Parts: sequence; C-alpha cells; structure tokens
Amino acid sequence: MNESGYSWPEAILTLSIMMIIFSTLLPLSFRMLVGLDDKKREMLANETMYQGAVLFTTYGIRDGVRIEDGTQYVWAEENGRLCVTYPSSAKTEKACTP
Repeated sequence: MNESGYSWPEAILTLSIMMIIFSTLLPLSFRMLVGLDDKKREMLANETMYQGAVLFTTYGIRDGVRIEDGTQYVWAEENGRLCVTYPSSAKTEKACTP
C-alpha cells in the first residue's frame, strides 16, 4: 500500500478495466452507430421511393429530389422502375423497385 491508500493490484485492475472499455466497447459502439445510420438512410430512401411512386402515378412526375437531414435522395423513373440514389457511410447506394 502506498501513502494515499491504493495498492498495486488495485491500480492494475483499474488499468485493465479501462483498457477493456476503450479497446472493445468503444469500437463496438461506433460500428453500431454507423450501422444504425445506414439503416436510417435506407429507410428514408424507401420513404422517398414511396413518395416518388405516388407522384409518378398521380401526376406523371418522373424524377425528383428530397433532402432530409442534410442528405440528398434523388429518385427517378428508369425503364418502368423507380430508383433512389443516396449516399451511405461507405459509398453511394442505389435502390430500385422490383
């Protein structure tokens, strides 16, 4: 025990707990946040596709842009299908109706 009342094993235990937190839990939470952000963008792209389908069938509008949370979702009719192009964390994604 040193002068302030802490022993060497307690210090090593505290250091190892801190290393576990910063080496495993933080990267895991970062990956989860990136995955949730990608899922949110995919959901907004599907909403944009639905809104584009409504505009296309109702008014005959063939393309458009939706900006949501600073992200641009571009939808267009291509060969009878609706497609939405949007950025994801890694690259630009394109989702089309079957």
